[in-house]
Amino acid sequence: ARMDEIGFEWTPRGYTKMKWDEGFALLMAFGESNGHFDVPTSPELDRNSQEHRLHKWVESLHDMYRSFELGRQSGSLTNERVQLLVSNGFVFRSY
Repeated sequence: ARMDEIGFEWTPRGYTKMKWDEGFALLMAFGESNGHFDVPTSPELDRNSQEHRLHKWVESLHDMYRSFELGRQSGSLTNERVQLLVSNGFVFRSY
C-alpha cells in the first residue's frame, strides 16, 4: 500500500510505462473507433509509438488479471478497475 501512496508504477518489467488514466482513456478511444479492444502490434511499429505502448499496456492488463484471479498482487489492477473495464466491454483472457 505504501508503494501505491508514493505512486510506484506497477507495470510489469519490460512493458512500456503508461499510467492507468492514460491507458484507460486510450483503450476506450480505441474500442470506440474499432469496435473491439484487441490492440494490434507489428514489428514495424516504433516501440515508443502510442499504438505499441497501448498494445503493451493491454498485454500487461491480461497478465495482471491472471494474478488478480489467483489472489496475488496484481499491480495497479484493483477490483474497481476490473469492474470498470468489464462494464465498458473489455474481455480478459481466460487461462
